Amino acid sequence: MMTIKAITFASILLASTAIVAFAHSGAKGVVMERMELMKSIQGHMKTVGEMIQGKRAFKAADAKSAAENVAQHAEELPHKFPEGTVDHPSEALPSIWQDWERFVSIADEMKIRALALADAAEISSDASGLRPAFTAVGKTCSACHEDFRKTN
Repeated sequence: MMTIKAITFASILLASTAIVAFAHSGAKGVVMERMELMKSIQGHMKTVGEMIQGKRAFKAADAKSAAENVAQHAEELPHKFPEGTVDHPSEALPSIWQDWERFVSIADEMKIRALALADAAEISSDASGLRPAFTAVGKTCSACHEDFRKTN
């Protein structure tokens, strides 16, 4: 079950790459900065996801670096959402600022889980050891997107 969830999450990340590229057209200022930050998180998650799927060779150092970058970006996230920045093409919902504490809590949880993924990469002998921690990071992405991102 865990494998199916990890593969599904990684597939969604891969499929959304084209959508993300299109969504960035016309973005400016902090909206563009946070879209680029999210794109970077997506890229780092893709790196680890492809290792878990066997589409990329497992390299512990690369997985650890990707996870550490996700953790760093998670720490930056709240700073990229000044109140009211919902201008097109932003997909941010006003609920971010209505429930700011939850939004920040999810970003904090993403950082903690990404650091756990980095730790798992450091001690794992193969990519299968990353699966539980990878899935945990993915759950923070999903939680935030479900509550704070417009759906198309």
